[in-house]
Amino acid sequence: MSTGDAVNPPPPGEGGQPLLEAEHVKLHFPIKQGLLIDRTIGVVHAVDDVSLTLQEGQTLGVVGESGCGKSTLARCIVRLLEPTAGALRFRGRDITHLNRRGLMPLRREVQLVFQDPVASLNPRKRVGQIIGTPLWLHGMERGQVQNRVRELLDRVGLNSEHVNRFPHEFSGGQRQRIGIARALAMNPRLLVLDEPVSALDVSV
Repeated sequence: MSTGDAVNPPPPGEGGQPLLEAEHVKLHFPIKQGLLIDRTIGVVHAVDDVSLTLQEGQTLGVVGESGCGKSTLARCIVRLLEPTAGALRFRGRDITHLNRRGLMPLRREVQLVFQDPVASLNPRKRVGQIIGTPLWLHGMERGQVQNRVRELLDRVGLNSEHVNRFPHEFSGGQRQRIGIARALAMNPRLLVLDEPVSALDVSV
């Protein structure tokens, strides 16, 4: 994905600091070769010079052909991947090169719905654990976690009785909904969606 210009949504009704800013973000993956000793023989430019600004309460869509780097950009924004160059700011704070400890507060406010609903869910954990773990890790009491999980399942169109089932017991569309429920659990300020409805029925 490459763009020389900033992608800016229309200005919000009220002024203020942007929720998210990305400036000339690049992410390059080295191409390795060799059996015993890896040698770098080239570079894949997955994301190349992307800039965007997002205000609180706004929605921004990024459109491009398959393989152009949309998913990689999404992972950069939530800092699952560290950019090769450029800058990322969330609510004015530079998050480009934060370490694991520094990213902990960010995890509560920024969530990602993954494109693949199968690979993004731990097959060894029940649905209640998958959705409830972020709540528990951030100090919510057990009874509150259980109530919140059932509320979220209902919100995405699943039965609250599904909490004790494993991901393989659901269809692809249902697993997509579980991923959405997990991302909504902490009421994040920024929700990054990587083709979040690709596995859902048209009626949904």
